[in-house]
This record gives sequence, structure tokens and C-alpha cells, in this order.
Amino acid sequence: MRFNRILIWALPVVMLASCKDFLDVKPKTQIDADVAFDDEQGFMDALTGVYLNMSVDALYGKELSYGLLDVLGQQHTRFVSTFHEYYDASFYRYTNDSVRRKTDGIYKAMYKTLANDNNLIANLATVNRRMFRDSNYAIINGEAHALRAFMHFDLLRLFGPSPAAPGGGATKAIPYMDVLTVDALPRLTVAEVLTRIQADLTIAAAALKTADPIVTGSVAPTSTYLRERYYKVNYYAVKALQARVYLYAGDKVNALAAAREVIGSGVFTFTPEPEMRSGNNVFTQELVFTFFKADMAAITTNYFTPGGNSLLTKNSDNEFKEVYEGTNDYRYVRITELQDSSSLLRLSTKLQQSAGTSAAYLRKLPIIRVSEMYYIAAECLKTTDPAAAVEYLNIVRRARNITADLSAGLTEAQLQNEIFKEYRKDLYLEGQLFYYYKRLNLPQIGAVNANNTIYVLPLPDSEVEYGNGK
Repeated sequence: MRFNRILIWALPVVMLASCKDFLDVKPKTQIDADVAFDDEQGFMDALTGVYLNMSVDALYGKELSYGLLDVLGQQHTRFVSTFHEYYDASFYRYTNDSVRRKTDGIYKAMYKTLANDNNLIANLATVNRRMFRDSNYAIINGEAHALRAFMHFDLLRLFGPSPAAPGGGATKAIPYMDVLTVDALPRLTVAEVLTRIQADLTIAAAALKTADPIVTGSVAPTSTYLRERYYKVNYYAVKALQARVYLYAGDKVNALAAAREVIGSGVFTFTPEPEMRSGNNVFTQELVFTFFKADMAAITTNYFTPGGNSLLTKNSDNEFKEVYEGTNDYRYVRITELQDSSSLLRLSTKLQQSAGTSAAYLRKLPIIRVSEMYYIAAECLKTTDPAAAVEYLNIVRRARNITADLSAGLTEAQLQNEIFKEYRKDLYLEGQLFYYYKRLNLPQIGAVNANNTIYVLPLPDSEVEYGNGK
């Protein structure tokens, strides 16, 4: 499908009078384009539609979390059949149909969702703000800009080279869709896309800082609409995303400042072990941003239950033990289970929806957790203040029941290796390890030699055919 055709399908009636519905979301949130932005509720529903579109299987509901991204990051290594859904992906066979359907699906679903988000932002720019109660205009505007940055950042991390790759910053990558148009926009360089992302995040942070009730000392009222802010790109999720973006761009000063603001907020704490035993497998207190996933039970049945159609796991219990460096780590003890002692089949229970589990722990798909901010802070300090870097890592390790602290005398290379190991342990099923390898332009992913032929996913053929591939 041609990129500008995706936009045509998604544009509202203000530009295409024959279009009836502009949101491709669940029926209860489909909005008639003639009345979608007539009142505050229309804007709220439009924003909800963007979140729902982002949580579909083609995006963060599967492929950009526990699915394709963790396969590419070698987080899953057990594929017992060539017919497995991810078998070809595990060998980075991007031209094979089974993989191409997934990568094309990510690109098209993301830009379709961006079109809906841009529609919302465009209407926010012209609306009479007096129709909004309290801080709702600032909240909706901030979240919409943050989501636009969020989606473009992951498109860049998938379809463009890393800034750390030779010539990476100056290489053309993806279009930055920040306008409503039926025209195909040109691909920008990696550096240009990062600048646009940072600009959108600056707008989002400014809008949310005083309006978001999650911020300590905020005067914003906590209305029904503003409850459970971790389901939205709240102010601290914006700061966490800024930390990711700045680190990806090589700006450690700003990455550290953003990460420290999230850590120092006191809003996100490490989950205590008794809660883990009671079924809090996703460690809810640590989630800076999460998606609601209604069909989580089906996910665990298909991918993380013995006999599932497409098991996603490591080769054996021994590989889990190697990753978690023994068996005391809560991430091994509490959120993995040995299923078969003869085959040493061990499966993660992080996303498991077991009977009797508290509803507060269910249907949450982790997107950003606070531990990542500790890893970012450690990486930013590994050269200038290695002792502080080690302490950031030790704080997370202690929360995971690792009683032996890392030495304050670790070399820079040793520190980086410990950071890598923490990404691999803590962010399992969260799609971040592949991005770690790519950000540093590492020569190998596990035992696989890696370069841009692996790190840069192919654009859909239609993008190349119609000019966006140039």
C-alpha cells in the first residue's frame, strides 16, 4: 500500500468530505468525522483511538514488545520447527515472506496511527480551548505530541541506521509525519529525525509538567479522565523517552538529566518480593508507561504455555540460569517456571494471566519501566563517575535479590558489560535488547555477526516504488 494512500484513508472529513470514519479502532471508540472534534469528549476519544491503534499486534501489542523485536535481539532462542512463526526472523531473513509481512505491517500500522495522531494535533491547534475543563487541553496536547515522537523514534530505530554507525547521522532514514497531507513526504536523515523527535518531546514535557497529576506538587485536579496515568504517556514517561532519545543521539548530559528526573521523582518504586509471590509478575510499581492489553490471556496461551502454537522462550533452563547468573534472582525465581524437567523447558510468566491473580496485575503490557532509567544513568556516568554508575546498577540488582554488589572499581568495559546483562535480564519480553545492540552498533548480536544489513529493516516495497525509498 502506498504511504500517501494510508494517509488518504485516515484523513478526516475536513480534507476528504466522503470519509465517514477516521479512526480504525474498536467500535466503541469509532467517531463520526463530522462531530469528532465538536466537544472535549471527541478529543478524548480520538486520543484513546491512537492508544488503541498502538496496542495492536502489529505494533506494541506483540511485534514491538515480546514478539519480533525480542526475536531479533536473541531473547528467544528456541524454535523447534521451521514452521514456527518467527523461525525465519530468528535468522534475520528479512526478504522472506513471513518476516516481510511483519516488517511491512509495522511500518504501515505506525504511519496510519501517526496520521490519526496528526489529525488530532491539527484540530487541537485551531480549537477553542475554552471547551476543555481544567488541564485537559494541556494533557491531550502533551500526550498527542509525545505519542508522535514515540512512534517516530521506534520507526527510526527500526528502519534507519544507528547514529553510531559510520555516517549514520547523515543517512536518510524515514519521513517525519508532523503534518496532515496526502503527499508522500521525503525521507529525512537520522539526525534530522532525532531533532524533530526532540522538538515534539519538548512540547509534550512543557504541556504536561504542570498539568499532569502524576507530578509531585501538581495543582491539576485528579479527575476520572486523569486516573491511572501509567496507561498514558504521562510527564515522567516523556522524560524517560527523552532519556532514550538523548542516549541514542549520543547526548549523555541530557540523557542523564532526564533519567535522573524520573528516578528522583519517587513515583516509581521497585516491587517488593511478597507482591511478586502474590502474582505481580509485571512488577507494576515500576511501570512508567504501559499499554492495556485486553487479550493477554490469549497471548500467554499461544506463546508462553506448554503446547502453545508458537512458544517463545530460550533453548533450555540452563540458558535461563546463564542469563540470570544462578537461581537467586527474582527475575528467574518469580517470573519463569520450569515446565518439563526432561526437556528443561522453562517459560517466562511475566505476562501470564493465571487464575486468582489480582486484577490490578492483569492485562498490562510493559513499555517503559524505571529500571531502564538506572541503566541509562549508569551508562552516562561510566566514564566520568564510575562509582556512581556502579551504584545505579547495584540498586536494581539489590531489588532483584542479588546480594553481591558490583565492585566500584570496575573498568569502563566491565561496567558496559554489566549494563548489557541488566538489559537482557530486566527487559525480557519488552523489545529493548535489539535497540541496545543497534544503538552501540555492536559487531555481534549474540553469536550473529551484525551490521546494517541486520540492524536496518527494509522499507516496504511500495515506499521505494513511490519515492520514499530515495
